[in-house]
Amino acid sequence: MAGIGPKRAAALEARGIATAGDLIFHLPARYQDWRERSSAEALRVGNIVVVEGELGKISERPMRGSRWRRLASGWLNVGGRQIRVVWFNLPAYMRGYLPGGERVLVRGRVAAATDDGIEIVQPELHRLSEGEPKGIRPVYRLPSIVGQRLFAGLVSRTLAEMDESIGGAIPDDIRGETLTIREALGYLHDPPADADFDALANGESRGHLALAFDELFAFELALSIERLRSARRAGIALDGSQSLSAKMLKELPFALTGSQSRAIDEITTDLARANQMNRMLMGDVGSGKTIVAFWAMIRAIECGHQAAMMAPTELLAEQHWRGFARMCGRLGVRHALLTGSVTGAARSQTLRGLASGEIGAVFGTHALIQDAVRMRGLALGVIDEQHRFGVFDRARMKALGPKANLLMMTATPIPRSLAMSLFANLDVSFLDELPAGRTPIATRIYTEDDLAQVHESLRAEIDGGGRAYYVVPFIDGDEDEAKSVAATAARLKKGALRDARIGAMHGRMSAAEKDRVMREFRDGALDLLVCTTVVEVGIDVPEATIIVVVAAERYGLAQLHQLRGRVGRGDKASRCCIVASGDADETALERLATMRECTTGAAVADADLRLRGPGDLLGARQTGALPLKFVHLIRDHRTIERARKLADDWLARDPSLASRESEGARAAVRKMLAYGFSLGDVG
Repeated sequence: MAGIGPKRAAALEARGIATAGDLIFHLPARYQDWRERSSAEALRVGNIVVVEGELGKISERPMRGSRWRRLASGWLNVGGRQIRVVWFNLPAYMRGYLPGGERVLVRGRVAAATDDGIEIVQPELHRLSEGEPKGIRPVYRLPSIVGQRLFAGLVSRTLAEMDESIGGAIPDDIRGETLTIREALGYLHDPPADADFDALANGESRGHLALAFDELFAFELALSIERLRSARRAGIALDGSQSLSAKMLKELPFALTGSQSRAIDEITTDLARANQMNRMLMGDVGSGKTIVAFWAMIRAIECGHQAAMMAPTELLAEQHWRGFARMCGRLGVRHALLTGSVTGAARSQTLRGLASGEIGAVFGTHALIQDAVRMRGLALGVIDEQHRFGVFDRARMKALGPKANLLMMTATPIPRSLAMSLFANLDVSFLDELPAGRTPIATRIYTEDDLAQVHESLRAEIDGGGRAYYVVPFIDGDEDEAKSVAATAARLKKGALRDARIGAMHGRMSAAEKDRVMREFRDGALDLLVCTTVVEVGIDVPEATIIVVVAAERYGLAQLHQLRGRVGRGDKASRCCIVASGDADETALERLATMRECTTGAAVADADLRLRGPGDLLGARQTGALPLKFVHLIRDHRTIERARKLADDWLARDPSLASRESEGARAAVRKMLAYGFSLGDVG
């Protein structure tokens, strides 16, 4: 491409821009509005303005303390009023460009000057001798060596060259007023003069929504096609005696909730069929998903087969293994644990037992899906916190038993209506009741000014024998030293909690390191765990009675609810301290305040849907495994429902997507299905 040499090409490729397709789908990160011009009298400190005037002579000098940084300043004559313009560290591309004596447009932020006047800081200039600027100018996130004008020119030429070949998934017959992909890209890269600037800036313009809806249509098509395929896929029918599973339920020391009983009935019906079960079990933290999963495992075993449960961490796998022994140990089922820590003779014995069928139930991590593992008769695979696993992990899990039924579990709160669209390729069971006797969690909202009070609460809980989580947003000080794991742990050790035993955990630690720290916390060797949200999926620590979440405005309500679920697992009253940053705005504080009233996952999910929109909820669940770039732009859940209906209607018209009109849909679905939708990746 013209203007792109090897260095620039390498820099763009590092940003994921390697092909013409990458180029045109690299959307502007933000926009500048050059259409409305302000008079000198209308300038107010803090506002971003566009001002027309005559630029006087500009002077430049090195900035004090840095020979490479240059300060430039001058005066802009606006209707007879002199307004200072200043550049701190003048951009290299502007050196020698500043057109003193010319009539220009200046765009920048108004700031208070030292002489009680005003000045425009770090402005951008446009020579009016070059004609009027674009009314709305796109700004891209680019490597420093690739200029904005150069990139915009490349995009414009590429769009023109690829014009006829840019297609979408939605057939023209049913597109209606939705822009085509070519039209949407043209709109976003070169917005018309009458475009709604706020809609562009917020990602809600016609162009943004057209891209998101086209992607969503392909997504729903893929889910519907996969659901039809799954319905025809042969499975292992589990329709034998229910003596063991009935005995298990009878011996439970508590009564099942109504939703647990309904889920068991739904799973019973699925397992009795000769087609594979693909069911998602959704339930709040503490709603009893694990008991339902244990029942399903016993059901497979009493029918003469095997069952496996895979968890994302060794500690969680070990917790399930111990829980199964406690709940089902009297049933005489041989069960085993298989993780990376199980080695030597114990590992060999477990592998032999699985291969021979002597071991009926196995609990483990990724170790379950290693090449050495063979299972004689796997009839049920259970995946806990399944969105933590990648596509190919789930594929290998199913490879242990090609006809095995699959039960996936998640505690991520998603509204029921939205889940039915997002999990259209799965059957979904909802656990929407909490077992009797669950300890309520008191939730309070604080600001950073209240941290001393929060730390007093921490000290009181720890002195009373409790344990505590302290969640911060950053691992190190690259973004905010004060809110990093290391700095926070050091500050607490020196200050308010100097007598407490404090540990740290974050996502850059190895799995073995994280397991070691969590084990120490679980076993009481640590009183306080300073961590990032990596603790969101953790183990039961009944002694944990308080959790503090700092900079809580950075997280969605659903994630805050899952963090809150780390406590309240014992018989002691528990609390959640949600701390907002000092610069959190009123809207963020109002959103956090809803956590006081929303005590269940269902209520939290509905609030999150109202405040953030369904696209953000879906986007937050994706970890890069799926080719979804634009769905997070969706704000209205009815758009998702409309996409699903449109997809179902088109499939009824062209079930095999064989027609010429389905060419774009066929290509988009092929790309989607290549990512393994049969594994329920949307969960």
